[in-house]
Amino acid sequence: MSPDRDQNQYPDQGQVRVPGQDRAPANRARMSRGRGIIQQLVLLVSLVLLWLMLWDSITVVTVVTGIVLAFVITRVFYLPPVVLSGRFNVWHALVFGLWFLYSVLHASVEVAWYAFRRKAVGAGSVVACDLRTSSDLVLTLIADTASLIPGSIIIDSDRAMGMLYLHFLDCDSEEKVRKAKAQVYYIEALLIRTLGSHRDLAALRARPDPLGETEGGRS
Repeated sequence: MSPDRDQNQYPDQGQVRVPGQDRAPANRARMSRGRGIIQQLVLLVSLVLLWLMLWDSITVVTVVTGIVLAFVITRVFYLPPVVLSGRFNVWHALVFGLWFLYSVLHASVEVAWYAFRRKAVGAGSVVACDLRTSSDLVLTLIADTASLIPGSIIIDSDRAMGMLYLHFLDCDSEEKVRKAKAQVYYIEALLIRTLGSHRDLAALRARPDPLGETEGGRS
């Protein structure tokens, strides 16, 4: 009997079978589906939160319309994949939330005071910030956070270069420009520590003080 006929008659002869080998592709596929479902849920929740922030109101109507719009947008319109870092730090998220609430209250009082004081409001300035993050999600959250704080608003962004351009109220001196940039970089640092990727964390450690780099003539 020829070797070929032996192999055809006993196809498993000479092959080493690893326990659980057949289940490995199924497990990977199941994990991939689970990861995809989690990413979709995070995207839907993020869109609903963005809708609520745009309306600056949490009611039954805004929540329901936000959920409906989030489902319509993700099902009808083509969206590039949202790459998640896979990490989330609860402590830094709490620090970010408390700082954001304080900044909104403080800036609201400050902007309201501009309407009552006799001194004229200084000229505004457009400030360019060279961000350290490479994440589209983090960049978007930085822009939204800065715009929600009274006195500043995002006017443009350069995704390829990682640049944000914001207009700040009463920003007519070098000191005020530095203060405005420091606020944006602080927001970026908080968000990177909260949900940034390991690459973003490495960039944050490599460039801890972008303002110092600007003063030193960073190319």
